[in-house]
Amino acid sequence: MAAGAATQAKGLLYRFQPSRTGKEPSWDGSGNNLTTHGLTSPITDKSYWTERYVLCCLTFENAAGDRLVMNDAVVAVSRQKNIVSTQMVGMDGTVKEYINDGDYNLNIVVGIAAVRDGVIVDEYPADGLRELRTFLDEKAALSVQSDFLDVFDINRLVIKSFSVTQDTASNYQSVSLSAVSDEEYNVYSTDY
Repeated sequence: MAAGAATQAKGLLYRFQPSRTGKEPSWDGSGNNLTTHGLTSPITDKSYWTERYVLCCLTFENAAGDRLVMNDAVVAVSRQKNIVSTQMVGMDGTVKEYINDGDYNLNIVVGIAAVRDGVIVDEYPADGLRELRTFLDEKAALSVQSDFLDVFDINRLVIKSFSVTQDTASNYQSVSLSAVSDEEYNVYSTDY
């Protein structure tokens, strides 16, 4: 009972102040003419991009020399360093020992459009999806090239998994790939 009375008494102590203490804002332009600006003008002229190719396409090549060039591919790259952390008695934190850099993990989203004789057509891109699938089903590393991946010195990868959700409302199909970078190593043994 005493707690309830204290809570009610505390409410009486609050004093509400008006949020605005000065003059109300005026929307008449303070005596000046208001000017408006249209938002319809593009930042860049769309005609500049007409008939232009993408700036960074992605190319897969398998061991047989078959190539697939993808103009609509977006790649995300991440890498984790391999570090051993050792706890020391009487010390806060840990002692870190750098071992090496891990593999690059790549998440790739590829867009496939239906194309006939170099023209985009209104049909499901089944042929393009089949062509991509032959590379996804490879049981070996793929050579890969793009200006973006060249920055990270990635030229080979292995497809770990892929995901496709059927797009039926348009002539476009997106495919999500998960891959890991692959380097060619020579392992030598001194024990014979």
